[in-house]
Amino acid sequence: VFANARDAENAIATLHDSELKGRQIFVREDREGGSAVRNPLNGGATLVRPMAGVGSGGGGVCKVFVGNLPFETTWPQLKDIFREAGNVIRADVAQAADGRSLGHGTVVFASAVDAANAIQRFNGADFLGRSLKVLPQA
Repeated sequence: VFANARDAENAIATLHDSELKGRQIFVREDREGGSAVRNPLNGGATLVRPMAGVGSGGGGVCKVFVGNLPFETTWPQLKDIFREAGNVIRADVAQAADGRSLGHGTVVFASAVDAANAIQRFNGADFLGRSLKVLPQA
């Protein structure tokens, strides 16, 4: 679900006929309704789901999980990297009680389009010698 028709049209224009993990994907309007951005390569499984009532504008924001981070990664670095995918509201790197990184984090985006772009762009990408795992966060 998108906050407005412009965001939906932008997602279609940006992602249609693009490549995901070596396979061409198609993106079209879902006229059957639903409450999430769906992944046509995985039988329509949920790709990202907006978090209703969070953020400004009430359109909902989307959070992604980022795994396999190098342990020295800081939240500002994570936020800066993921800005390439869209409007980042917040980035966090999980830490143990002693302050050491747990090697994973989350990034909150202003829209489902931005979150979907981050998943497409960064899942499997190399970051400081590690292959990132970027997945939708429930």
